[in-house]
Amino acid sequence: MANPDPSLGLIVRTTANCKIKGQSRADIPTLVWPDGIDETTSDWLRTIVVDYGLATSSALEYAKVIRPFLRFCRQRGRPWYTVDDEFLVVWREHLRRAQGVSIGRVNMSLKTIFAFYRWAEENRRIRFQVGIYAEDELPAQLPHAAFPISAKRGYTKGRNGRVYGNWTTPLTLREPSRGVHVRHTPTEEEIRNLHEVAVERLYGERDSLMFSWAEETGSRRAEFMRVGKSHMPTSGQLADLIERDEPWTVIVERKGGGSKPLYVPPDLLIRTLDFIQFERRNIVSHCLKTVVGYREPDEVFLSSRTGMPLHLDSVTSIGRQTFRKAGVKRANIHRLRARYAVRTIETLVDAIFDGGMVGSESSWIETILVKAAEVMGHSSPQSLRPYLTYVLNRRIHIADAAKAEKLAARLRQLELHVGTLVRRLDYHKDLQRVAHDLEAGRMAGASATLREIANKIDRG
Repeated sequence: MANPDPSLGLIVRTTANCKIKGQSRADIPTLVWPDGIDETTSDWLRTIVVDYGLATSSALEYAKVIRPFLRFCRQRGRPWYTVDDEFLVVWREHLRRAQGVSIGRVNMSLKTIFAFYRWAEENRRIRFQVGIYAEDELPAQLPHAAFPISAKRGYTKGRNGRVYGNWTTPLTLREPSRGVHVRHTPTEEEIRNLHEVAVERLYGERDSLMFSWAEETGSRRAEFMRVGKSHMPTSGQLADLIERDEPWTVIVERKGGGSKPLYVPPDLLIRTLDFIQFERRNIVSHCLKTVVGYREPDEVFLSSRTGMPLHLDSVTSIGRQTFRKAGVKRANIHRLRARYAVRTIETLVDAIFDGGMVGSESSWIETILVKAAEVMGHSSPQSLRPYLTYVLNRRIHIADAAKAEKLAARLRQLELHVGTLVRRLDYHKDLQRVAHDLEAGRMAGASATLREIANKIDRG
């Protein structure tokens, strides 16, 4: 095999002999050019592994992204610390048009390069080159600086519920819509059909109940599958909930670890307790007789064959079959969560607008998204933005429907007005004839026409 060309940049990984802070650190990538080690890039790659906890395999992928970019810089005589948005766009178009790289890969490359420059800015390898500053963080001489590398701010929510601001590049390309693959949020009618089909299955009460947990609590399949008998309220607690019309809080382990509260309405609790008492008990009783050493688990939703919690793949399969039979296309059980998201955001929109709390667009939008993310356990409020757009668009359509009646009334008035104008045009034609007669000196003709107009007005 031919030796690699060092001018293209070599990625060399550390061995077990490399010790950092007294700990052996193997496989950390280091970037090397013919003129020596790329110290800044290699420092970044080491930092994201040692200090940020990124896997060395992921750091290697980052190295494979930034190496061709820095090679591109070197070939054009552009020092890395002088790069700006214009040059990043040139690089982006080079990937997209010259190399035919997919939009997704281009965007990933831009985000990786931005992460490198952000790190360099934060660690003072460059200064005021990347726009990752709020106005109050800038020195007095730079109150409205135009940064060579621009940045836009987004928000994410940590496991403790705290919302964090984050910076990313605004230069990514918009990915085209996927046409038939666009996900669909089931309508009220479709959900009714879905439950009608579900209850016809052998264990339809269980399946319908799973769908309701996804829709009514906004939980993921992995979350509602962890709901157990021990989470259910006592009869006295349930009576209090019904009296106060309040939801019951169930704490489950959430995606990515940590815990998440599910707010369960009383009606759903009643159905769940009924299922536990009857259909689920039949499954348990059957398994106690047929499965050697069987012990009843705490989880609510069990396999009829093993008596153990349903596998997540089985939940997906049940959903797929039921959705298909109900004729609900481009959707699955996860999309029932979208129904909950829409209702949550609609409630928040009502609270914001009815309470007169609407300020600047950015403030109320951010308030709704952050609060909805807290309720639904989303790590990123921005992931709920499509649901907010859907809610607002739907309200616009409702408003347009109300305006349609006003428009119809206006059209009726316009039609009456048109009739008046037509009659007026008849008068104008006569007056035009009078003008021509006067211009030609035909006074008798002009006089006769004026008498005709006067007679029309008298008859009108």
